[in-house]
Amino acid sequence: MKEMYRFLKLKTHSLIIFIVYISFLIVSSLFGLNRNYILYIILVSIFMFLVDMLISYSKYRNYTNELDLWVRDISSKKPDIIEATDFAETMIALKEKNTDMENAFELKMKAFKDYITIWTHQIKTPLFSLDLILDDHPVDIYAAKNEVFEIEEYIDTLLSYMRLESLSTDFVFEDLSLDKLISSSIKKYSKVFIKRKNKINFDPTNLYLTTDKKWFALIIDQILSNSNKYTQNGTISIYIEDKNLIIKDTGIGIRKEDLPRVFEKSYTGYNGRIYKKSTGIGLNLVKTTAENLSIDVGIDSKVDVGTKVILNIGRVLN
Repeated sequence: MKEMYRFLKLKTHSLIIFIVYISFLIVSSLFGLNRNYILYIILVSIFMFLVDMLISYSKYRNYTNELDLWVRDISSKKPDIIEATDFAETMIALKEKNTDMENAFELKMKAFKDYITIWTHQIKTPLFSLDLILDDHPVDIYAAKNEVFEIEEYIDTLLSYMRLESLSTDFVFEDLSLDKLISSSIKKYSKVFIKRKNKINFDPTNLYLTTDKKWFALIIDQILSNSNKYTQNGTISIYIEDKNLIIKDTGIGIRKEDLPRVFEKSYTGYNGRIYKKSTGIGLNLVKTTAENLSIDVGIDSKVDVGTKVILNIGRVLN
């Protein structure tokens, strides 16, 4: 309880800002603003705040636990055999360790808050679109389902990000058909491919690999989602080249100067800033997940030509 109390004291400013924000939304709804839309935003805000608090607390506990272990290790030494100089050096080392851990914790929290800020702004777009669709009579069910799918995608990406960040991921490795995994992802995105008038070319591979079904699917999903997002009236091709799984599109491409950083967390690049479609987390999730599955990831792209994502699956092929 004491640990939780100390944590809440650190987050007091966040609690106050959140309460003021929710109060503002409630007051706005009383003055005639669209109540359905306001309700959506309130629910999403509460969800995001709780997620932020849970992840912050998890990281805070990891930080304090590691520090406690370090202190116990020092305390286990007998005082009579620790000389003054050794003790002073130990205290200096402890202070440096504490500073390093605090800095690492703050950097992780800043990265997560940056992501949440972008995520919150971007999810408002499908929420607002859905609200407009629901106000029409008759309701366009197909359009509504597309917006719901996009909202689900944002939430799924966030949850995947959280699971990887908290190190609570349980990988279950099994022998799986690569064709079935890819076909499942294609089927999942079929409606949004149609919406953006993109054609899918998939050459069956007849290959099997040892991997985690859920997390490998996440990799394919994120790449296909990105390809579709930045391609209109084009083609997305999926095929095998040597021991590489290639996913290639004919979209807008990525600028040369952005390529070295596309896998960095929270990096949106030129396309993300101009088209406002990127949270800066998708490709980072791909890279991090792939490393856990012993898959190497590369990317090649040319502006106005398209992008090719290369997954080296040689180490996991049966």
